[in-house]
Amino acid sequence: MPRRSYDYWDDFKPSHPRPADGIKAKSQRGSFGSTWWATRWIQALERLMDAGRLSRGRSYARGGQVLNLDIGAGRVAARVQGSRATPYKIAVELAPLTDDQWARAIDAMAEQAIFAAKLLNGEMPPDIEEAFKQANVALFPVSGSDLRTSCSCPDYANPCKHIAAVYLLLGERFDADPFLLFHLRGRSKEQIMAAMRARRAANAVAEEPAVYAIDDSPVAPDGTPLAEQLARFWTAGPELADFRVTVAAPTVATALLKRLGPLPIAAGQDRSDAMTRLAGTYDAVTQAALALAFSPGTV
Repeated sequence: MPRRSYDYWDDFKPSHPRPADGIKAKSQRGSFGSTWWATRWIQALERLMDAGRLSRGRSYARGGQVLNLDIGAGRVAARVQGSRATPYKIAVELAPLTDDQWARAIDAMAEQAIFAAKLLNGEMPPDIEEAFKQANVALFPVSGSDLRTSCSCPDYANPCKHIAAVYLLLGERFDADPFLLFHLRGRSKEQIMAAMRARRAANAVAEEPAVYAIDDSPVAPDGTPLAEQLARFWTAGPELADFRVTVAAPTVATALLKRLGPLPIAAGQDRSDAMTRLAGTYDAVTQAALALAFSPGTV
C-alpha cells in the first residue's frame, strides 16, 4: 500500500466539552432566530468565521455550554464551559453610538409613528435601518471592525466556537426583545421611547395649519370664494379620482395603549387587569367596525 504523507493535523485530537447545565438555545435544529433582525445579526457572524467553528458553536449553544450572558451598554460578558475545568471568559463588544449619532437616528425614527408602535409591540420595523443610515451608522455589524470579540481559550482563531455560541444565543435574545440591540448600541428602551415622544411632540407644535382668507372671507385653497362652490361642495374633485380606502384591522394590536405606556392607576390596583379589559374593548370596537364596513348595503 502506498504510504500516506504526514500531516500536522494527524496529531491533533479534537476536544470534547465538559458537561454543563447552562443556557440552552430554543432552536435545537435548523436556523437560529425567527425574526428578520435576529437573522441579520447572525448573518454578520457567518461572514466572519469558518463553517467548522460555526457548527461547533451551534452545538455548544444548543448543549447548554454557555453558563451566563451579561448584556450591558456596548458589551456582552459570558462564560462558556469547554474541555477544561475552568470555563472560558468571552467578551463581545459592539461600539455604542455617539450622542450626535443617536440624535440623528431618533430624529429619523420619530418621523414615522409606526416605528414607535412596532417597537412597543416587540417588533423591529423592517425599514428602521434607513433611519440609521441617515445617521451615517449601521445598526447591525457589517464588518469585523464593527465587533470586538475575545475568548480566553487557546484557539488562535477569533471568533472561536465559544464566541460563536454566545453570539448565537444573543440572536435568540434579540428575537424576544429587539431593544437589546439598541442597548448594545448605548441606549435603553426608556431613553429611546422618551426621546421619540419628545421629538414627535415638538414636531406637532411646530406644524401650523394653513389659513386661507381674503378680506376675512372664507376661500378655497385656489382662492375661489366658498360661497361660489356651494352647489358642488359635496362633489369629489379630480384629486380623489384614484382615492381608495382599505378597511382592515390594525397591524399592531392596541398600538395606542402601548404607546401611552403604564396606566395611571392608584397603588394597590391591578394595572394588568385594567389593561387587559381595555385591550378587549379595543378589539371589540375593531370587530364591530369591520362588521359594519363589510355589511350589505354599506357604502
